[in-house]
Amino acid sequence: MAEGTEVPLYILGSSTDSAHLAAKKGLPYAFASHFASTHLLNALAIYRREFQPSPFLREPYTIAGVNVLIADTDEEAEKLYTTLIRMFLGVLTGAKDALQPPTEMTDEFRQILKHPTLNQMLKYSFVGSKATVKRQIEAFLTETQVNELIAVSTTYDFEDRIKSIRLFAEVMQEINASKTVASNALVS
Repeated sequence: MAEGTEVPLYILGSSTDSAHLAAKKGLPYAFASHFASTHLLNALAIYRREFQPSPFLREPYTIAGVNVLIADTDEEAEKLYTTLIRMFLGVLTGAKDALQPPTEMTDEFRQILKHPTLNQMLKYSFVGSKATVKRQIEAFLTETQVNELIAVSTTYDFEDRIKSIRLFAEVMQEINASKTVASNALVS
């Protein structure tokens, strides 16, 4: 059934090993920084430095996975974030469970987020209102220079996920529009 279709190939990784492979093969490189943030910047540097053009790709092309939770207010988004925090905590402690409903962002959750392992795993989580997340995403894009983002929006309620993704799409449209305006100003 798939014969004759042009399915694009990507290398997905969460370590520097995958960066070497993607560069050697001249393929686009997607990094799972939504849970494996430790090696993101190093992997991107390796991939860009070692990239060899191929029939698939002439220049490096990078993608980063990020956690995104957007709501009408920062407080509402932080509440949604408690579901993701508890999910990762369950992974780390071996007490995996189904997604739990969000609760208020308490001092206890804030302390849990300071634990080095959890903090590192959730480093690239952008949580807040549209304005807050827009600032966070712009800083991330400036730092990483990735071409594309894969947004993961883990919520307990499906409607919250749909809303978060819709708001993220609006944020990205605003960011792309401002880049186009800046690019056009440079050309003029």
